[in-house]
Order: sequence, then structure tokens, then C-alpha cells
Amino acid sequence: MARAIILVLDGFGIGATPDGSAADHGMNTLAHIADAADLHLPVLASLGLGRLVPGAVAPVPEPRAAYGRLAPVHPGADTYMGHQELMGGGLSLVEFRLMEELGQVVVEALLSAGHSVDPLIVGQSMLLVDGVAVVHDNIEARARLNVNVTASLDDIGFDDLTEIGMVVRRAVNVSRVIVVGSRGYGVDDMRAHVVHRGDGHIGLDTPALGVYSEHYQVRHLGVDLPIDGQLPMRVREQGGAVVLIGKAADVVRCQGAVLENLVPTDDVLDATVRHLDSLAHGLIVANVQETDLAGHEQDASRYARVLATVDSRLPELLDRLGPDDLLVVTADHGNDPTSGSSRHTREYVPVLVYGQRVRPVALGTRTTLGDVGATVAEFLGTKQLDSGTSFAQELLCSST
Repeated sequence: MARAIILVLDGFGIGATPDGSAADHGMNTLAHIADAADLHLPVLASLGLGRLVPGAVAPVPEPRAAYGRLAPVHPGADTYMGHQELMGGGLSLVEFRLMEELGQVVVEALLSAGHSVDPLIVGQSMLLVDGVAVVHDNIEARARLNVNVTASLDDIGFDDLTEIGMVVRRAVNVSRVIVVGSRGYGVDDMRAHVVHRGDGHIGLDTPALGVYSEHYQVRHLGVDLPIDGQLPMRVREQGGAVVLIGKAADVVRCQGAVLENLVPTDDVLDATVRHLDSLAHGLIVANVQETDLAGHEQDASRYARVLATVDSRLPELLDRLGPDDLLVVTADHGNDPTSGSSRHTREYVPVLVYGQRVRPVALGTRTTLGDVGATVAEFLGTKQLDSGTSFAQELLCSST
């Protein structure tokens, strides 16, 4: 009756991959946080994080966990695609388009649904819907991956904003349609925060707009990918429970899963502990989003504080693990808070694997995030996933 927890520190990179763009060269989220802010992570260090970026976190002589790094397969650096990769596949159906290519089909879909549509700025690709919501390219990830639907919650309720996002979602096959709302700005403020990334990539600078305040609400509407061959559905097929917490409740799909869409880090970890206490057999996937938000805001000090919160709460999870349980700490992409841009950064991500039967071995560099899902699948005894190579045999001690 094994249990597994996958804790995803959103945007937590540990060094640029060689296949990144010129803008990603030299990026290292963890190292640059350590350079810019006070960083003290004793629990993560004890699990082996210091073996991966020794200059940022002091390495311990004998780590408690298996440790390594993962190279992303999905293009660019994206939360939705990263989580699909972690869970075991389905990346091939995503289209890569800008709003200047998608505009006509989006306009037609919105008009058919009874909405009014105008250009936000004449001659540009951004759309103003019902006079309050802006449909635009997401500029925080690689061009062509995501479309945002942004508005002030002073002007529209979040449920109504999400309905606009659902119309856009049904019309396009980009990775994500991200519905974003907050308070304290209006349409003129959004016009004043338009950013041109080049080559037709145009969107709103949501961190500078002040979206990530205490009023922040978000829905991540992922493209409809096949999920039967992903880890959560494999666990459900086997009769296990699946709990998706934080942003994972939006970006990971699983029929019959328990969903808790939370943003504050303590809330995410409170829910993880609570569900672990009641879970007999199955899987918890929890996403800590505030790391990613700190990267978008280019705030290394905030990023360090969020990591410290995670580190201080990890013992609550470690102490609750039984002899057959597994904890995986990993990430989906990088988001270097010193990059000078609100965009994600293409980086390796850490993988730390702890359990009473886990040998603290060096796992090296794995060639896909999908190895996490494949390993947990083997550990839980499910059918093989659509992608990824398990390293379970490398880390599991004999039960005798």
C-alpha cells in the first residue's frame, strides 16, 4: 500500500541547458538566488541539493536522498508542458502559434459565444473582449506556447473571465490558455504595460501591472491531451487515490482526482500534509507556485523566502513517510529572478528522491522530466507510462 508525493517547486532551475536560446545562456535560478539573497536550506541540503549546485547550497558529506538533475524535452520552459512531461507524456499534440496567427479564429469563437471583440490597440494582435478582458500572447514563457486572458477583477468577476478563457481554449491548441485576474488596474493601465518581445510576440507585462497581489486569481486551461498513459490515471486504474494540489490541480488532469487549487505556499503544504495523513495508497502531486511568481517578479529575496518556507515544512512530510512511501522533490522549468526578464528560463531541474528504502545514490543527468513519472509508476506498481525511463531499480534497497 505504497504512497508517493511529487512536490514540484515551480520555476526552480539549477543551470542552463545547452539547447537553450541565447537569452537562457548563463541562467541558473538557484545559484543566482544564493548570490543575491540570504539562502539557508538545511533540509534540502541534507537531501542532496548541495551536490547539484555546490556554490549555492553547501553539500553534505552523506545525503539522505538520491539526487540528480533532469533535462527538459518539451520546447522552451513551460509549466503545463513541464507537468505533462513529468507525468509521462502527451506533448506531441500541442501547436505553437502567436495571437497574430490565431486572431481570426479566436475572434470568430468569441463573437459566436455572444461577446464583443475589438483590438486593444489598432494594428496589433491583442483583443479587447467585452471592453474589459484582454486576450494576448503570454510573454513569460517561450513565444507561441501560451495565450493569456487578463482582466481587472474590479471590472469583471473571475467566473465570467474564466468563461471567456474557456471560449478561447476551445478555439486553439496552444499549450495553455491562462486566465489571470487581480485588482487595482484598468484597461488603460493594461495598454500602458504592453511589451513587444519581437517577431510578433506581444503581450501584457503582468508582474509590472501588479497582477501578483493578494487579489491574484488564475486558471490554467491546458490543451486537451490524452491522459490515459500518464501517471495519475495509471494510479487510478490500479485503485489508488490521486490528489492534485496548488497549480497541479489546473495543469495535471486525472478523472476522479481530488483537487485543491491553492497559491500560498503554506496552504499548499498544509493541504499536502493533511492529505498524506488520510491517504492509504496512491499519489499526491503538489505544486509550489510562489517560487515561479517570485521569478516572474524578478524578486530574488522573495524567492529565497519561499524556498525557506518549503525547507522548514519538509520535515512534516519526511516524518510522515512510512516504510513503503516515496517523496520526490523536483521542478518543471527554471525562472531565474536575476535574468532581467519576466520570462521562464530553460534550465536543468533537480530531482531529490527520499524514502526509507531509497539508497542515496547519484542519479546523474536524466534526459527527460518523464523519468520522474516512470520511476513513481514502477514504485507504485502501475502499468508503464507513455514516456520516461524508470530509475527505481537504481535507488531501491532490498526489502529483506
